Amino acid sequence: MKNTLLVKEIREMLEDGLFEDIKDFAESNPPDVVANFFEALEIPEIIQIFSFIDEEIVADIFTEFEDEVKNQLTSQMSSRQLAELLYELPENVHAQILSNLDEEKKNEIHELIEEIDKESRQAQEALFGNIPGIIRDREGNIHESIRVYKPFAKKLKQINKLDKGTLITVTDPGQEEIDFLCKELKIPADFFEYALDMDERARIEEEDNNKLVIVKIPYYDSTDEDEMYGTVPLGIIFTENTILLVSNMATELVTKMVEGMRKKYLGSLAKDDFTLSILYDTTQFFLLYLKQISNIITIVQKKIQETSKNEDLAKLLNLEKSLVYFTTALKSNEFMAMKLRKIGIVPETEENDDKIDDIVIETKQAIEMSSIYNNIVSEMMTAFSSIISNKLNNIMKLLTIITIVLTVPVMFASIYGMNIQLPGGEVKSYYPFAVFVIISIIFSGLVVWYFKKKDWF
Repeated sequence: MKNTLLVKEIREMLEDGLFEDIKDFAESNPPDVVANFFEALEIPEIIQIFSFIDEEIVADIFTEFEDEVKNQLTSQMSSRQLAELLYELPENVHAQILSNLDEEKKNEIHELIEEIDKESRQAQEALFGNIPGIIRDREGNIHESIRVYKPFAKKLKQINKLDKGTLITVTDPGQEEIDFLCKELKIPADFFEYALDMDERARIEEEDNNKLVIVKIPYYDSTDEDEMYGTVPLGIIFTENTILLVSNMATELVTKMVEGMRKKYLGSLAKDDFTLSILYDTTQFFLLYLKQISNIITIVQKKIQETSKNEDLAKLLNLEKSLVYFTTALKSNEFMAMKLRKIGIVPETEENDDKIDDIVIETKQAIEMSSIYNNIVSEMMTAFSSIISNKLNNIMKLLTIITIVLTVPVMFASIYGMNIQLPGGEVKSYYPFAVFVIISIIFSGLVVWYFKKKDWF
């Protein structure tokens, strides 16, 4: 369904060369939404946009187009563009898309697809081929988002194959990597979908002897000025012989945890110890980031008292949003931690009960801190908004008083600037001018005295 609402704006961005803005729009919105807006453009305009958008996103958007638009695009695309598009699409749709082309064109497209596949493999090999522990499938494809670790002599070491009794980290995987892991480890594809959903809450899922524990973990991104602190779901998948950590972004928590286990690994990959360890570390990272946010609030408070810039208020607003995410995630984690014993992941032992109690206590503390800081930020924003408004009122009052005081000499000058006979005008001397200036100053002084008496400034 074509949506013409943004046609004018997108065309203006194309004319002005604002390609990055269009690219951000395509990447930050669902493919079906983007497709609805792009369909309203002319076919050459769509092809131009596709030329600077990532191929995977182009394929996602293309699949959402109506058949009429698809046919028009494939007929006007260059052979190379069409081959790049088909390379990202499933093979079962290739025949349908190429059905309107002649045999010579089809053969050319197939040759280009093979060439693109070869180029992609060479690029992967150049980037990741020399990395120790890189994972390859049976066809030799590199899966750079997958890392496998196995205990050796009470330490974790990285290996280059899927094996039993291993810890596997999966960061922002593509569909090929998800399919590879699902096939090799017999994991339901839904588990990856849940773990990679940014809005997924902390919970526990079980299917075919596989268990999924989703924990909401905090992250810090120094490159994102609008949202430096936030939360992201971490999926912990337990199969019969392996543990997978699945997330759609690299986080400090997972990195430090794996590094620590590689340096000094003292236990086994037991489900209960591993889960409780992640939950405890998650809570500690929440507390660490909350302390950092508290320091930022203090610094911003001092800056606002001195300068009262809108940028500082915007920073407080972003911190308030992060604190809301923290509070929601912590409450979700607390509820999930208390369910671990019921689901059978954590056996009911005295040691495990103590660990869960510690996690719950630390989580409650983090929730209280997050709520307190959130209230502080809210009150600060209200107070500083009032301060800024009060400063503006004082400035406006001062300007008004200055205007009124200056109006008196202006009034005298206006009267004696008229081209008519006025008292003192017939005297050929500089004395009348001096008299009028003195009288103006006296009247202006009386106005100032009156305002001062009324305590208006």
